[in-house]
Amino acid sequence: MKKQCVIVGLGKYGTSIAKKLSDSKVEVLAIDNDIKVVEKVSNYVTKAICIDVTSGEAWEKVPLKDFDVGVVCFGENVTASILSCMALEEAGVKYIIAKAGDKYHKKVLEKLNISEVVFPEEFVGELTAKKILDI
Repeated sequence: MKKQCVIVGLGKYGTSIAKKLSDSKVEVLAIDNDIKVVEKVSNYVTKAICIDVTSGEAWEKVPLKDFDVGVVCFGENVTASILSCMALEEAGVKYIIAKAGDKYHKKVLEKLNISEVVFPEEFVGELTAKKILDI
């Protein structure tokens, strides 16, 4: 069975994940509230939809039942992040990775039992420092 991933929030972080997974033949559902961004990524993901992620009614119409992994890519919009994580969790998405914007955001996501909370900028900074040390 092919791996399926839903990505919510299509800024630079979410879009780069969507592209890499799509290139690796993973089925990707991309979600954002900006139709222009959704149209751009629709060229390479399996499906892209535009919804207001802060609306429970909008989430009820999204087919999330069979997704293995969900990635929530909002660092600054805490409300969108929390509500998206809750929607994925309630839909039964097995593993959820969420970007946190700060330590308080991280605490809230951990209270929601999100599988993994990430700080992409810190992670890339650590990788860059390791690369410099290895030169």
